[in-house]
Amino acid sequence: MKIDKVNLEGKKNSIEVLDKIFAAKINKQLVSNVLYKTNANYKGRKAKTKQQNEIKGSTSKIYAQKGTGNARHASRKAPIFCRRWCRTWT
Repeated sequence: MKIDKVNLEGKKNSIEVLDKIFAAKINKQLVSNVLYKTNANYKGRKAKTKQQNEIKGSTSKIYAQKGTGNARHASRKAPIFCRRWCRTWT
C-alpha cells in the first residue's frame, strides 16, 4: 500500500507500507492505558515557594548579632525561615 506524505517544505512523497499494519486489530484497552498515562504525566505544576523579595514584613534583625550564642540571622524574610513564614505572609 502506498501512502502520500508531505514534508515541511510542502513537497509530496509516497512511501510503501505493509498492508498488515492497517489490518491489525486495535487493542482499545492498551490505547486507553497509554493515553491515560501520558495525560497524567502532563499535569500542570502549581506549587511555588515565595522568594525573599515577595514576602511582606519587617527587615529588622531577629536578635543581636553577638552575645546570644545563636547563629547570625538577618530578618524573618530570609530563605531559612521561608518554610514557616511564606505561607502565612502575603
